[in-house]
Amino acid sequence: MKFRTLVALSILITPTLCFSAMYKYKDEKGIWVYSQHPPTSGEYTTIKGHKETRSSKLSKEASAAKVKKARESVIGKPEDKAEKDKIAKENAKNADIRKSNCEKSRKGLQSLQVYRRFKDKDGNVTRMSDDERNRRIKIAQENIKQFCD
Repeated sequence: MKFRTLVALSILITPTLCFSAMYKYKDEKGIWVYSQHPPTSGEYTTIKGHKETRSSKLSKEASAAKVKKARESVIGKPEDKAEKDKIAKENAKNADIRKSNCEKSRKGLQSLQVYRRFKDKDGNVTRMSDDERNRRIKIAQENIKQFCD
């Protein structure tokens, strides 16, 4: 009796094992991957499989949803990546502005320390008072601390 039950169970289970689909695809590194689950994105080849039924299609969709959820938990959502890229670009832009301001402040400080006469907007040469010069030197030094550190 036990033997017949085992044989009956093995007959019932064997077809489901024989007809499960296998998929072949290349991963991000270019390595061939063989799996029972298709990739969530990209091209793949079905190696062997059975006729797709409604329940198998639903299980594939559920499997793909699980894979997508797991991938998002590790890598992050695509919109998060876009937001991170946007922030990184903005930070790089701000770093360039800070570097430019640092260079301008250093050049300005150097010219204030060396020269006492300057051209105004109209091209007239004027002499700066010591108080005004010291005030501008102090401002330039504060700018250097702000932008260069």
